[in-house]
Amino acid sequence: FNWTATKRCACYFVRCRSCENTSMHLSFEELRETDSRPGYAGHHLSHFRAGVDIDSKIFYSVPISFFVMDERIPRVIRELITEAEGSLKMNFLTGASACTRKAIYKLLVHERAEGDDYQERIKSLKGKHPGVDDTAYDVLAHIQDMTSDKVHEQSWPKWDAANLKLIIGTLRMVLHEIYVVPAERADRAKRILELRAKVTEKGSTPE
Repeated sequence: FNWTATKRCACYFVRCRSCENTSMHLSFEELRETDSRPGYAGHHLSHFRAGVDIDSKIFYSVPISFFVMDERIPRVIRELITEAEGSLKMNFLTGASACTRKAIYKLLVHERAEGDDYQERIKSLKGKHPGVDDTAYDVLAHIQDMTSDKVHEQSWPKWDAANLKLIIGTLRMVLHEIYVVPAERADRAKRILELRAKVTEKGSTPE
């Protein structure tokens, strides 16, 4: 390719200490504590400088995998939210808005929410999953430009960044409560039953 770079961009691959998964971040600034030399197997191992507002310095972020959202959440919804967040980071509000609306639409379809308009479908979703905080449903129910009689996934004007952050954050919480929390509860119950079965097999039970 015959081109000349006019501005240097730094690419950071960040490993989370908690989940040990990796994400990629782009910035026009050097944010590392040291300009480290290649380490084992050619990898650069560094830390971000202390006292730096990382979020304000990074203009684009994307997970290497879907670790930001549990795999028990339907894949198509995860992909749409990931795309929406990436577009929002780049300030592509039209694309971010479209992906967010489509993610909500797919959620309502996946959960077979009933109703003639958007708000009725949100009420239907609430009825199916009453364990989710009412505030989340209130936010989703009162989204501007989604109250038409025919709920669809396209042809809406873009939302501003503040609204998008609120809606995406709320949608994330709803998805976590619907798909992750019940599954984790079932897994814990299953483990308890397995432990109890082992105790029973040995011919003793706790008093």
